Order: sequence, then C-alpha cells, then structure tokens
Amino acid sequence: MNAEDLRKLKHELRTPVNHILGYSDLLLETADDCGDATAAGLARNVRASGQMLAKLLEKSLMSPTGEMDEAQMEALRESVRPTVRHILDTLTSHSPSLAAENSYSDDLDRIRRAANQLLALLGTDRIAAAK
Repeated sequence: MNAEDLRKLKHELRTPVNHILGYSDLLLETADDCGDATAAGLARNVRASGQMLAKLLEKSLMSPTGEMDEAQMEALRESVRPTVRHILDTLTSHSPSLAAENSYSDDLDRIRRAANQLLALLGTDRIAAAK
C-alpha cells in the first residue's frame, strides 16, 4: 500500500472509530440523564474499547516509510478484531435488556454499524449484522 492509499485508509478507519466514540458518549449522556446504571456501564465499556481502537490504529498506521505491506495490514486486522468483537459482543449481550428503551436503540444501532464498517474497511468479515 503506497503512501497515498495509507493516508486515505487512515482517514477512512478513523471515521467509524469516531462514530463509536461519539455515539457511546451520546448513549452515556442519555443513560446518565435517565439514571440508568446498566446503560451507562455499557456506554463506558464501549467508549473504553473505542479509545483502545483509536490507539491501536494510530500505532499500527504509523509507518516510517509511509507505506504498508500485506503482513503489516494483516497484523493491523488481527490487533483490531478482538476489540471490535468485544464491542459487538457487549452490544449483543445488553441489547435485549435495553431494546425496550427507545432512547438507546438508535445509538446502539449506530455503534454496531460503525463497528461493522470498521471490519469491512479492514477487509475482515462482519461479525454481527447491523440491525
């Protein structure tokens, strides 16, 4: 991957990570306003994972040559997958209990879509379908 492609990839990968962070913040704000400790805990968990993703991407996409080979790309995929799985598993395990609360559903779906978009951009299989 040449320097221009790597620059574009960095931008494209930051977008879903920023969505994960932003929507987890919105979810946290709503949960705090409602006094919902369960939803607030979920939002904090997702936000922490999103911050970890941001750090992983920043570290992995720093290249002294400005280029990335296939081995480096695979290492990036392997480093990101577990954290994205954690986000999606967290959403899946809590979504049924939060589904009745309509004020959360849009943010939960947006986080799920952003996580799957991140996987798609990295050329990995989607782990959980966006609803």
